[in-house]
Amino acid sequence: MNQNIPPGQSPESDANQRDEGYANRDGEPGDVASNPYYARQQAAPAPDLDAAAPALKSSDMQRLNRKALVFLAGIVALLVMAVILMLRNATSSSDEQARQPREETVVIPELPRTSPVSQPPAQPIAVVAAEPSLPPLPAGPERLQPAYPPTAGDYPEQPRGPSLIERRIVQENGSSSEANDPYTEAVLASLKAQQGVGAEQSATAAAAEVVTSARFIQRPNTLLVRGTYIRCILETRIVTDISGFTSCIVTEPVYSINGRNLLLPKGSKILGSYASGLGGVPRVAVIWDRITTPNGIDVAMSSPGVDNLGGAGYSGHYDAHWGSKISSALLISMISDAFKYAAAEHGPETTTITGSGLAVQSPYESATARTMERLANQALDRNMSRPPTVTINQGTMVNVYVAKDVDFSAVVAQY
Repeated sequence: MNQNIPPGQSPESDANQRDEGYANRDGEPGDVASNPYYARQQAAPAPDLDAAAPALKSSDMQRLNRKALVFLAGIVALLVMAVILMLRNATSSSDEQARQPREETVVIPELPRTSPVSQPPAQPIAVVAAEPSLPPLPAGPERLQPAYPPTAGDYPEQPRGPSLIERRIVQENGSSSEANDPYTEAVLASLKAQQGVGAEQSATAAAAEVVTSARFIQRPNTLLVRGTYIRCILETRIVTDISGFTSCIVTEPVYSINGRNLLLPKGSKILGSYASGLGGVPRVAVIWDRITTPNGIDVAMSSPGVDNLGGAGYSGHYDAHWGSKISSALLISMISDAFKYAAAEHGPETTTITGSGLAVQSPYESATARTMERLANQALDRNMSRPPTVTINQGTMVNVYVAKDVDFSAVVAQY
C-alpha cells in the first residue's frame, strides 16, 4: 500500500482523480499537478525492499578449520592412550597379586673344624680367711641451728690476741730499741690483724641487726611514711637551660599511715629545685625540699619527683638543638670557604722551584680564611657542647615520692 494515498481510496479512484482532478480543502476541484506530494510520489519509483537483502553464495559458505580438526584429533588420541595405560596398570597389578611369592633359602657355610687348643691346668688359689669387719661408727648428732639469735657464748672462738705482757714488751722495745726489731714487728702485725678482725665483726653484726630488726611504728596517727605519693600541679614552668626553683600545688589531701589524721590538706604548696646540664637524658630531676600548708605548717623534707609509674624524674619536651648546631657550623664554614676561594682565584700565586728544576705554583693562602676556619671550629665545639633542653609547662600533673618518714606529732595536736 502506498503511504501517499489517503486511506479508503483505491488506486482506481486515484487514477480517475488524475483524469478528473481532485477537490481541494473547500470542496472545489483542483489540479493534480499542483499537489507537490502527489507529484513527488508519481515521479519517484516504488522502492524495492528485496534489493538489499543478503544472499548466500557457495563461496561464502562456512569452511571447516583444519587446525581445529587436527587439535581435536590429538586430544582424542591422548585420551585413548590414557585409557589404555590405566587398563594395563590395572591388569598388571591384578597379575602380580595372583602370583605366589618365591621362597628363598639362606645357606650358611660351616666353619672349618680346627683342633682344640690344649689349656694348662688351673693352678690352685690360696684362700685367705677374711677378717671380721667392724660395725660402722654411729653417726654423730646433727648440730641444729637455733631459731633464736645466738648469744655471745655460741660464737666460735676467735684467735687470741697479744697478752698484756707482750703489749708492754712492745711498748718498751719501741721506745728503747730500733724499730726494725723482728719480734716487735711481729707483735705489731698481730695487734693490727686483731683490731681489723674485731672491726669487721662489729660492722657485720651491726648490719645484720639493722636488716633483721623489727619494731612497731611509732606514732602512726601523725606519721607521713616513706613511699607516700603526693600529687600536685606545677605552678611554674621548668626549663633546664639554667638551674632554678619551682613549686607545685597539692591537689589531693594526704593522710597519716593509718588514715586517721589529715597531714597535708588540699592546696598545700611544695617547693623544690632542679639543675641544668642533663647530659643527654630526656628527663629532668626535681628535688622537693619544703611544704607549706594553708593552716600554717612548714614541713622540711628532701624528696625526689617521679612520674605516674614511679620512674625517677619528669619527662617533657626534649630539644637537642641539632638544627642550631648544624646551621651555625655550616654558615661559618661556608664563609671560610668563600674567603679561601676568593684568595685562590684573585690572590698572587707563590712559585717554588725544587732542586730538580721543577716549578710548583701554590695558591695564595689568606689569613682571613684561616681565621674564619678557626671561628667555625670554635662555634662547632661550643654548640656541640650545649646540653639538651627539657621543657615542662605549668599545669602539668607531677608526683612527689616521700623519701623519708616525716613526723607531724609536734604540730597535729595544735590543729
